[in-house]
Amino acid sequence: MKLLLAFLALTQTILAAPVTNTPATWIFLNTGHDRSKMKGLSPEAVSRMQNEHVGNFGALFNQGRLFAAGPLGDNGPIRGIVVLNGNENIAECFKADPYIQNGALDINAHPWLVDIMKFGSPKVPFKIVRHTLAIVSKGQNWHPTRQPAGTDAMLRLFPELKARELSGDLALSGPFLDDGKRLGVMLFCSTNLNELKEALEKTAAVKQDLVEVELHPQYLGAGTVHNPNESEQPPKAHHPKKIFDGKTFTGWQGDTDKTWRIEKGALVGGNLAETVPHNNFLCTTREFKNFDLRLQVKLLGTGFVNGGIQFRSQRIKDPAYEMSGYQADMGEGYWGSLYDESRRNKTLAHTHLAVMQRILKVNEWNDYLIRCEDDHIRLWLNGILTADYTEDDNAIPLAGLIALQIHGGGKAEAWYRNLAIEELP
Repeated sequence: MKLLLAFLALTQTILAAPVTNTPATWIFLNTGHDRSKMKGLSPEAVSRMQNEHVGNFGALFNQGRLFAAGPLGDNGPIRGIVVLNGNENIAECFKADPYIQNGALDINAHPWLVDIMKFGSPKVPFKIVRHTLAIVSKGQNWHPTRQPAGTDAMLRLFPELKARELSGDLALSGPFLDDGKRLGVMLFCSTNLNELKEALEKTAAVKQDLVEVELHPQYLGAGTVHNPNESEQPPKAHHPKKIFDGKTFTGWQGDTDKTWRIEKGALVGGNLAETVPHNNFLCTTREFKNFDLRLQVKLLGTGFVNGGIQFRSQRIKDPAYEMSGYQADMGEGYWGSLYDESRRNKTLAHTHLAVMQRILKVNEWNDYLIRCEDDHIRLWLNGILTADYTEDDNAIPLAGLIALQIHGGGKAEAWYRNLAIEELP
């Protein structure tokens, strides 16, 4: 009885603090009210619906409105989950989803408090990875009437899981903020449901029937949550070499008469008095293949303010001021993303918009790190991995020039300093 009273006192403490921030919405996709509409459809129609269903998730992610989405693997009434950024208009987010619109899937949504910095940068190309989802609900002996507060509320309900949280196996957790039967969710990297079930059954919260926990195999895109077996820390510098001496354009070529200048030890493209007429690049005089490139960057100005670091790139003839190749992008909506300039003309990989808003230093210096290892490219902005891309087109060159961009369209300046490269095998 003393243990039970002590634990109830602990849960009252957990529930004490009011929660004002609701950064995410957790959605269960359940078997729909009109599943019969799926019967009799041709395989082609089913495939088309599936592609539109998945495509909607990709569109929402690219818009910065989605953190995660994926199916459950046990064929129960819960078919999958979606995590939206903030208090989204849920109906509007699923307008393009035929499964929702036709009643094949129904939505059950909960405001969810979570540390969004625990979401990772999805790997490209997309690869699905299995995890384990734990849904925590009120048990027979649950007495508190207010929901758990704080992003660590689930861990305070299950202090026995602290070691799993420290190891990274407990990848995500957080409470629901609506006062319903379900209290919150935890997402584990482990796929061993039996072992997790045994561990949870030994916790005080479950043994005393304060809470109930149901486990499901959960599939998500690789990188959606941090893999404890893969380091996402930026690589350490060993013997980097400066590729800009801070004083001269030695080793660089471009329009150094009008567009590019050296100021305060930095390479600066554009100016704040006149609109930059078109893209312009200052590039190295030699090519690089595998490397770590470290530098600091800053953007200033009005209008369309954008820049970027080209790599494995080449100048093109039409228009002559353009370059073709990869770009570590800079600018609102583009920071930390990998763009394919004047080739495929699209963003190849990026991280969650909400994460980028947390780490970006607007109008200040930001640290950029680009690592190229054969077909594998990763970008870090201010120490956070923001793009993880593996090239699957063998025709794309693995070597080329490095260049700095000032984008046309704004009265803008792109600043670059402390450029150092460490070539890799």
